[in-house]
Amino acid sequence: MSQIVFSKDEYSSLVKDFFAKRSARTLLTREENIAIAERLNEKVSLPFLSEVKEHAVLVKIILKIDNYLYEQLPNEIYELIHTMDEGFDDSEAAQLAARLSKQAHDDINLPFLTAHVEYYSITFVLTLLINAMREGSNIQHAIEVTKHPRVMCDDFPFPDLI
Repeated sequence: MSQIVFSKDEYSSLVKDFFAKRSARTLLTREENIAIAERLNEKVSLPFLSEVKEHAVLVKIILKIDNYLYEQLPNEIYELIHTMDEGFDDSEAAQLAARLSKQAHDDINLPFLTAHVEYYSITFVLTLLINAMREGSNIQHAIEVTKHPRVMCDDFPFPDLI
């Protein structure tokens, strides 16, 4: 068994990340958040809002899910969205998706959406982000994968990387 060793600075950084302020509990960049919102916007419509307000709401949904994952997953795992050389295999990703999806649907409430649109939005974003955490994938790749027609249907595939 290997010994766990952290310098004081490494440990302080770990604790700082873990107890980050709510506004700092995010890993997606502005560009990534907007790119995911654009993909989601292709399937989700909020006809009671102008297009500009609809876009703002979709970005806030992505922020909410990003914040949720930051709180539920250790950063060392969630940060896999930004690397291609480490990550989950198909089985591990499917297990994470199953457990996290059930929990997220129980914990994340978007009462301004219909139940179907809420379910689709959460599932779509979670699936995209879990696909990004897979070995050989990252956030840019996972966003590109959503452009495949099979992914944009209501029951888009998981865990296939297309």
